[in-house]
Amino acid sequence: MTTTLNPGQLTFIAAKNQSPQPPPALLHREKFNDLLHGLEPVSLLLVHAPAGYGKTTTVADRLEALEATSAWYRLEVGDNDPARFAGYLAKALEVAAPGSCKATLRKLQEKGYDNLESFLTDLLAELPLEGLDGDPLYLVLDDYHLIDNEVIHNALRFLLRHQPACLTLVLITRTVPPIGVAQLRMQGRMTEITSRDLAFGADEAQSYFDSRLPFEISRESIERAVRRVEGWVSALQLLSASALTSIEFNDFVDQLEYGNQHIFDYFDELVGQGLTEQQRTFLLRTSILDRFNARMVMRVMDDSNGQALLSSLLSMGLFITPVDNSALWFRYHPLFSVYLQHLLTCTTEENRQQLHQRASDAWLELDHAEEAARHAIAADDADRITRVLTIHGRKFFTEGQFILLQRCLDALPQDVIAQDPTLTLLRAWVAQGQYKFDEVENWLSAAETRLEASMTEDTQRAVHGEFSAIRAQVAMNYGDGERALALAREAIDQEARYLPTSRVAAASVIGEALFVQGELEEALARMQETEHLARAHQAHQNVIWALCQQSEISVAMGLLQKAYNIQERGFQYAEENHLNHLPILEFLFRIRSQIMWEWHHLENAERCALQGIEILEAQGERWYVQSYTSLAKVAHARGRQSLCADYIAKMQKMLASGDYHLDWVANAHATMLAYWDAVRDREAIQRWLTIAPPVDPTTATNHFNQCNGRNRARAYMSLGLYSKAQPLLTGLQAIAEEVGLKTDLNRNHIALALLYWDTEDRENALKHMVAALQLASTTGAVGSFLRMGKVLIVILKALINDEAIDGMELQRAERLIQLAQQQRDFSRAIRISLDEAIIQDIIDRPDVPELIRTSPLTRREWQILSLIHAGLSNDQIAEHLKVASTTVKTHIRSLYQKQNISHRSEAIELAKDLLSKIQGE
Repeated sequence: MTTTLNPGQLTFIAAKNQSPQPPPALLHREKFNDLLHGLEPVSLLLVHAPAGYGKTTTVADRLEALEATSAWYRLEVGDNDPARFAGYLAKALEVAAPGSCKATLRKLQEKGYDNLESFLTDLLAELPLEGLDGDPLYLVLDDYHLIDNEVIHNALRFLLRHQPACLTLVLITRTVPPIGVAQLRMQGRMTEITSRDLAFGADEAQSYFDSRLPFEISRESIERAVRRVEGWVSALQLLSASALTSIEFNDFVDQLEYGNQHIFDYFDELVGQGLTEQQRTFLLRTSILDRFNARMVMRVMDDSNGQALLSSLLSMGLFITPVDNSALWFRYHPLFSVYLQHLLTCTTEENRQQLHQRASDAWLELDHAEEAARHAIAADDADRITRVLTIHGRKFFTEGQFILLQRCLDALPQDVIAQDPTLTLLRAWVAQGQYKFDEVENWLSAAETRLEASMTEDTQRAVHGEFSAIRAQVAMNYGDGERALALAREAIDQEARYLPTSRVAAASVIGEALFVQGELEEALARMQETEHLARAHQAHQNVIWALCQQSEISVAMGLLQKAYNIQERGFQYAEENHLNHLPILEFLFRIRSQIMWEWHHLENAERCALQGIEILEAQGERWYVQSYTSLAKVAHARGRQSLCADYIAKMQKMLASGDYHLDWVANAHATMLAYWDAVRDREAIQRWLTIAPPVDPTTATNHFNQCNGRNRARAYMSLGLYSKAQPLLTGLQAIAEEVGLKTDLNRNHIALALLYWDTEDRENALKHMVAALQLASTTGAVGSFLRMGKVLIVILKALINDEAIDGMELQRAERLIQLAQQQRDFSRAIRISLDEAIIQDIIDRPDVPELIRTSPLTRREWQILSLIHAGLSNDQIAEHLKVASTTVKTHIRSLYQKQNISHRSEAIELAKDLLSKIQGE
């Protein structure tokens, strides 16, 4: 096709050819910069992504940062006219060119041309070989998806074949243009930027929200938002504009799973007018699929034309992205998928059950059991669910897919389950995993009644053995270790016919029961045997579980480095077997987070907790308790009070609405009590004591009973009930010593040091702190010490001044003092008890006011000064010191006279200055 370009058609205004200025709200894009940094010049930079990913802004921002010479041409539908296209192209280059080239480029517009290629030939001939003023030139064609004229496409092919090395063509588009991209990609002459590169990551989103929102958002909320919108910039902008509080922010993110009218309106405008009926049908029918290829499309569509339809929609630049580098499998952006499913529910033309049935059958043929199960559930098709479970139910169980199993089994009639031992076992294990222990026995009893008449004695023994394995686990959860051991040993002696992992589970229960009873060495050996047995069965869930248990036992023994190394084996096993999707990995990340917190590696502790939440996102928020506990501990250690309070509120809500193992409860309660103590919420602590789990120190042979007992003791201490706390801690200490719970020994010594210091028993306080420091040389404990707050500094300085420690203990004490001084305390003030050594430490400092030395305070006056600084009234000080109010007033009068103070505010300022010298700011 030949198009004559007359001189008059080549003269245009330049207004639309100016480089856009990045709006200040958007950030520079580090990932984009990394892709371009240091690259050799390429013929084509292709930036393609659906609408709203900030393509234009990002390119403009990057070129500006590079101080690159660029010619911009922002395309419109009318630019499909070759003459118009040529004119604006020449004008764009003229705007970017230096003065020496402007005249030459202007002359080009005054000539006539037979066709676009002739124009480009002369244009290229006039461009300097080394670029404009020696700089490379970027020719940017923005919104190229609006071009559908083959003449222009061919002209760009010609340009790419003949362009000088100094010229890089930049195409910003929603689609991959038909200009020979495949060949350029194979030749390495093209750099490609896609939605994956343009999408905000968590760090970028955090910086963006920090600059836009007047309230604090947790990292967990930000990462959840980024996952829900997959970094789509427009959705994040909408979120920042819509949320007025952190609660509204989280509610908005949660609602995205079900849709958002503003986003629906956006998609309506995007696709509403440009679709054929056949394309619309394609989108609606395939919206039920998490991923699809041409074959899957044809099965669900019931149409042999699936590949052509898929290609036509890909060419429209919709929110359809490749699943992997093969570019054979695709998926919808999650928000676009929600939009399409919303449209599907609004039409009566489609039979959704049939769509899901076809999808289930197709996935089963491809041996993708999880997808087949999900679609069978959506179709409410008991026969298909039973078929999937018969083939793949054991695999779901060994991989820990309990939520999927539950959904499958919930859809089956009870009598179908009761007549099948395998389905009964799966149903019972799922109920056990949901802490529905009564239901476990109901399912087992129903099956035994149903199967008794139809089974031989040998088969009944086998069934009974496998049922005993799960009964053993339930007994373990009820705290009946003796019954658990008996049942587990009975199960491990029987052949596992229906669920091959039943013997593995029984072996695990034996190890767990021994662990709970304080038989740590034997428990560790049993869990190692369980691991080997699980590996032999390729029972991935059980392998990870056994490694996690080994790690927890090692922590209890005070061997935190060994525990860390065992976790590394777990992560390696998961990577080797491609298990990153398994929910059990949350357990691994959770216990890694706990060790990182104890070692005061707060960033790593936070990262592990966030990864645990990401893994469990599909399982439901009730399983986040442990991860939220870790995040609250990190926020507390960082002095981020509002963030810690948010996590505490979430934990309280979850604990109130669900049943959890005492291990989870005790760990969460410890964090809640630490927070309440820091903010002096005595009412919350008092309320907690009325509902707290019972404590019997004589049975505290495991870490969670130890933690539970320590929680009660700490609550008593916070309320000043030291006479109740002391025997409790002493009892816990005796049991921990007896069974070798070294980490709990360490934490109990710390708690006793604080108790004796608060009750002014200096000798015992320092004795327990020395013991704690000695144990920390093997445990590596840091976080448990820092949880004491600023009083830790005072006690450690007393030890140093007394020369009571040396060597490793001295080095650890000095490091702990440094860390404690750096900690932000979010209570209103710092309340500490001062002894003579600490007072002398203050007085000896050269920067202390001379008045302190010439008019020395008594020890009681020092204590009262610290309590005034803490914000206590005279009556509260009297209550704290167990003296009369008149005595307190006498000491205050003396204190004021000695320091020439006339007002309480002056006393507070003096105390703040003096205490900061030993505690840090």
